Amino acid sequence: MIAERLRKAVLQAAIQGKLTQQLPQDGDARDLLAEITAEKEQLIREGKIKRQKPLPEITEDEIPFEIPENWCWVRLGTVTHNHGQKVPDDVFTYIDISSIDNQANKLGSISKVLSPAQAPSRARKVVKYGDVIYSTVRPYLHNICIVDKEIIPEPIVSTGFAVVTTGVELANRYLFRVFVSPMFDSYANDAENSKGVAYPAINDQRFQRAPIPLPPLSEQQRIVAKLEEILPQIDKLQAVEEELAKLQDEFPQKLKNSLLQAAIQGKLTEQLPEDGDARELLAEIETEKQRLIKEGKIKKQKLLPAITQDEIPFEIPENWCWVRLGEVSEVSAGTTPKAHYVSTRGVVPFYKVADMNLSGNEIEMNESSCFLAGSYKGRLTPFPSVIYPKNGGAVFTNKRRIVSRECLVDLNTGYCSPVILSVSYLYFWLMSVDFALISAGTALPTVSASTIKDLLLPLPPLSEQQRIVAKLEELLPLCDALDVQ
Repeated sequence: MIAERLRKAVLQAAIQGKLTQQLPQDGDARDLLAEITAEKEQLIREGKIKRQKPLPEITEDEIPFEIPENWCWVRLGTVTHNHGQKVPDDVFTYIDISSIDNQANKLGSISKVLSPAQAPSRARKVVKYGDVIYSTVRPYLHNICIVDKEIIPEPIVSTGFAVVTTGVELANRYLFRVFVSPMFDSYANDAENSKGVAYPAINDQRFQRAPIPLPPLSEQQRIVAKLEEILPQIDKLQAVEEELAKLQDEFPQKLKNSLLQAAIQGKLTEQLPEDGDARELLAEIETEKQRLIKEGKIKKQKLLPAITQDEIPFEIPENWCWVRLGEVSEVSAGTTPKAHYVSTRGVVPFYKVADMNLSGNEIEMNESSCFLAGSYKGRLTPFPSVIYPKNGGAVFTNKRRIVSRECLVDLNTGYCSPVILSVSYLYFWLMSVDFALISAGTALPTVSASTIKDLLLPLPPLSEQQRIVAKLEELLPLCDALDVQ
């Protein structure tokens, strides 16, 4: 995203001295370095910190870019110190990686108040108000922040952090910006410095050896002020970009949903006088159902409740009519055979919910899921049918498929087998139904056959069903193309 690239560019410009003006009255950073060195010596004499091993001089090869003349390159450990470690001996506030909001680079809500007996073995490093803490484990996750509040009881951080203390006012806020800059990020995550595979980490020694650019204190203050002015604007840009990206991701599916909704409301096709009236089609369907019942091909169903005016969700054309799905389609669920059988009937596909991951309207025959039919006495799923998952919450999304041959479906799969009605129209209508809204149950939401049977279906004449299907088959692939882009 542009915002992220801009943030990195601004941070990098800041630590290169390109974001602020160098003023003569700032003096030279080497004078500041002398002050810091003197202050550290005083703290050593007072026994407040320990003397560190001397750090090597910075070589020319280690300097990644030029800086202004009144700045200087220093090793991080030269201008910072820490408070050492201790075994907790009283109730304390434990700060570990989970305590950091690495998106905002701030301390989150701290609630881990522990007794010494509860102290993890990693709870050792002393930290105080104003310190910068930097997670040396997986540094690319940027678990970095300033301890910007007084914490009671005494805070102790995990040994997975480097605790960075500065003795000069405001230097901590400048150092924090250095730590989140591309330069330091590159150093900390370099293969030579960050060791390990699953949990790469930079050790304290290499962390202290990091070369950093040191401006005079006055310019540090101006850099921090400038960044605090610019970065919130970049944050706003990022929020806009994220919202735009979300809209772009959702747009193809929303367009699909809109097209499906328009189609089943009769807004995508023209109603023609020669189509006739859907009520005539409904009468034909009822006659055909009675024939199939008489021949034992489908079971006689219970009478479905009459449709009330309050149930009707939207207006439809005059030559359409509202029906319950169970009036125009056989609705049932699959079963899982206990064994495979072989007979002259040959191979019959056996479909599961997982097989609905395949693209397209129709389900493809998966040879690994074939059922060798024979002495199996159960009824096979009729064709054509639309199959769908009966349960699974989010699994419901877009999982509807047409089966165009005799098959078996498993017990987690339901099917709708239309009578005269276009199976493709039924498929597209089912795609417009949000199964999550009609499911019941919490742990594993389920759509029952009775719920599916009761759904209201807008029924167009058969000719218009065919035109609707043709129009959707023309337009929906264009939405898929948008999704790919």
